[in-house]
Amino acid sequence: MNRRTFLRMMISSSVIISVPAIMPAALAGSGSEETLLFVSQTLTGRQGLDPAISQRLYRLLSGQARDFDQQLPRLAERLRRYIHLPAEERLAQLTEAEVTTALAIITPWYLGYTGDPATTRATDDAQFVSFLSALMYEPTAGVTPRPSYSQRGPDYWQAVPEGVTAPPMPENITAWGSDSPRAAGVITEPQPEWLAMVEGRARTHAEARRLLNRAEDLNHDAV
Repeated sequence: MNRRTFLRMMISSSVIISVPAIMPAALAGSGSEETLLFVSQTLTGRQGLDPAISQRLYRLLSGQARDFDQQLPRLAERLRRYIHLPAEERLAQLTEAEVTTALAIITPWYLGYTGDPATTRATDDAQFVSFLSALMYEPTAGVTPRPSYSQRGPDYWQAVPEGVTAPPMPENITAWGSDSPRAAGVITEPQPEWLAMVEGRARTHAEARRLLNRAEDLNHDAV
């Protein structure tokens, strides 16, 4: 799926609401941060975006992409020129470079961060933008709290949701806590071979076994 198709799917879905055919209060071209706010409001269809978040987002995007300051006013001018058109037709007027810039802007408003977070590296280029104001939480705001801490009291999730038939469960299962019959009461010691591999003393299980055998032989000779 290319970037234009992805942006078209977002615009045609309920994720992005219809953009009103009026100029937002922040006019394009009045300043870099104001321009970003105009573009953000036009792309998301929301006129109440937080200017402070927009300012932070501008600093992050301009620092991560060298040509962002050149691409932003071009995208803003294109959107301003065709703001009277329906979203689909307006999207068709964008160049590939403008589509890329549009996705770079709209994605952090929904996800709450810029860049690409990595789970397999100690560092990445992800930068925090907003959590509570991330737009991706809006569709379910009336049903689920934002996943940071429970806003509905301890263990609010243990009750069976309305309309759901739970399978048979042991009596008082919700009160088990750490006393679950299946909980491990004692943490077992790791196998010596795996411990040697985790500590970096061996690269394979066979190498770890040879290492341990040599250690046993040395201990035996010492005795």
